[in-house]
Amino acid sequence: MGATGPEVLSAARPTRLRLGGFLALALGGVLIGLGSLTDWATVSPFDTPTRGVDIWEGILTLAIGVAMLVGMIVMRLLATQPARRAVAIAILLLGLVASALAAAVALNAEQRFTAPDQRDRIAMEEAARLGLPFDQVRDQIEVAFDLQFQVSLEAGVYLVIAGGLLGALGGALSLAWASGQGRPDSGFAPDG
Repeated sequence: MGATGPEVLSAARPTRLRLGGFLALALGGVLIGLGSLTDWATVSPFDTPTRGVDIWEGILTLAIGVAMLVGMIVMRLLATQPARRAVAIAILLLGLVASALAAAVALNAEQRFTAPDQRDRIAMEEAARLGLPFDQVRDQIEVAFDLQFQVSLEAGVYLVIAGGLLGALGGALSLAWASGQGRPDSGFAPDG
């Protein structure tokens, strides 16, 4: 149906460009989502993991992953080339933002995962696990912090970085697909 109707209704075989964009977007969005829900760092000596969604950056990357997947579907439902291009550009930018957020967290891991609010979160988890009062565990954490925490990055942060870059690639491929529709000299098949 090309630029005259929703792509989802087309029975034509997708072009390589459209298929590549779809696969990169789908995999990128899933990687961002999985990465956001898994561990981003472990703080020693307590070995307390911090999942992506335990911090605001991880919550935002999860929302970005969902938005990218929804955008991928919306782009196929839109009937006009400019609307499809706008969604593809938004997806490309969202992928870059997700990667940048996770990379910034990884580069500042020592400060990010040992900040006072993270020490409170670790103290709450440890107090519940050990059955000790929060204040007692929090004081022990301050002593340990003075001796220096060790932060180890985990796979989740890397999944978000990779997923964001892959999603941005999918957005770029989708932009090329959406931009090429309806132009007879573009070299793209009119089926999209």
